[in-house]
Parts: sequence; structure tokens; C-alpha cells
Amino acid sequence: MILSHEIPQGCKLYFGKNARIKRELENLASTILYQNGYEEIVTPTFAYLEHQRDTHSREVVRTNNQFNHQIALRNDSTIDTIRLLAPHLRETTLSKRWFYIQPIFIYPTTEVHQIGVENLENCDIFPFLEMSLQLLNGITNPKKSSNMHKMEAFLQLSNVKIPQICAEKFGIPLEVFEKIDVGAIESANPLMAKLLHICNKESLKEILQDSKHNLPNVLKEELEKLYHLALNIHYAHCIVSPLYYAPMSYYNGLFFRFFANNITLILGGEYEILGQNACGFGIYTDNLIQFIKE
Repeated sequence: MILSHEIPQGCKLYFGKNARIKRELENLASTILYQNGYEEIVTPTFAYLEHQRDTHSREVVRTNNQFNHQIALRNDSTIDTIRLLAPHLRETTLSKRWFYIQPIFIYPTTEVHQIGVENLENCDIFPFLEMSLQLLNGITNPKKSSNMHKMEAFLQLSNVKIPQICAEKFGIPLEVFEKIDVGAIESANPLMAKLLHICNKESLKEILQDSKHNLPNVLKEELEKLYHLALNIHYAHCIVSPLYYAPMSYYNGLFFRFFANNITLILGGEYEILGQNACGFGIYTDNLIQFIKE
């Protein structure tokens, strides 16, 4: 027997104060994004199945249309946005800065509410970090509705190319970095053990300045990119993780995430989809609402 108030596992229900927090969060995010020159896009909830196959480790919810073509519920808004905008990007009047506020759906019944931002003209993630901090610092604490609540989240900075280069140079499977297998990484090479213990810009600087490590040029170049990004960030809870591997397969450069209690709140970086280089980040609305409540 299914009770009338029950919902499928993984689905979301917001009402009362929770619904108000969600709406205030979305309104604040859209205000910040409009101020920074972004326009809104809403992509179709359904897409042809062949367009949803590029996502990493996400099962799609499938059905068929009237012609028996396989279609799926949207399970990645970034891919959809780039795919739909790609034919029009040469138009000089078309904006290359977009955001969306819409859920994605993962098999069997999981829905994930998110706010996504894509910049197709400037692959610099620093402005995204600034907007993320502006959002986090501007969220109203529901327990103190008249006061602004400063979020105490951790910021992690990484560079996807570093584990990719290490995998190639030292013969380490990428799965080792995905699973964060510390033992396998440490034992692969003495340099890997050193990189594994980097936790901030100071320890990264020591590695770069110590000539005895004999860093391969291609690796040193990517480590320097990460260091220069960290150097420009003034945030008390900043962690530098050169060997962290991004969970999305299309990320291909500098990468960041805000997290608390091991839950990701905001995640973004440099990526390439359909030959289009861009930068983007996603705000995980459900996780952020839970963090605000706690």
C-alpha cells in the first residue's frame, strides 16, 4: 500500500519555509548573474537518448516518443545548453553568457535541483569564484531573517590536467585518482607522495621552488597555473588539491568546488564539449538548502 503523501525515493518536495529558502536562493543567484551580464536559458526536459550519452556515471530515465525514438529526461544541463547553443554561437548578437535554474533527472527516480552557469567567451574561472563567494555571503539565515549569514564552507582548488599528466608519466590508472586511492598514489613514485601532501598555496610553492624534485615541464606548467589561481584567492578555508580528479568527464583544466560536511555545494571549472571551450559552474540547490538549515 502506498500512502497518499508518499513520493518516490530521490524525488524532492519543498513547502513552507523550505520552499521560501529555495526561491530566495534562486532569486539571489539570478540577480548576481544578471548583474554580471548573463542571460537565462531553459532547456527541454526531454532530449533524444543519443544526446544524453556523454555524461559520466549517470543513468538516464528513458521512454519513447510517438515515432518510437528513444528519448530521455535531461540528466546534464551543461551538455544540453552547449548542444543547443552551438549552431548559433557565430551570431554576433547572441550572448555567450548563460545560466539556467532547472533540475536534472537520474535513473530511476532521482531529481537534482541546480543553478548552472556557462561562459562561452572567457575561460577564466576566477570570476566564477567571486560570484560563488558573493552568493554564499549573501544568503539569508532563515533563523535570523534580518541578518546576512556568512557561510563557513571549504573551497577546494584543483587542476584536472595534473592527475591526467601523472597518470601518463608514472603509469597510474586514472581510476586511482577517481577513487582517491592514497596507497596506490603514494607508492607509484616519490614525487606523487609529495604532491599528495600539498594542501595549500604555501606547500605548492615549496614544491615548485625546490629544484630537487625535477618536475617534468608539462607538469610544472599546470602546477603553476594552480598556484597562480590560489595566489589570487583570499578565502580563509581554501584547500589546494592538485591530485583531485573532477567527477565530470568534460572538465579539462582548472577546477573548484565549495563543500561542507563532505557534501558539494558549488562545483565548476574549465571544460570542452562538442569542440567548444568554456567555463562553467553549478550550484547544487538541494545541498545548499540543507546546509543553510543546519
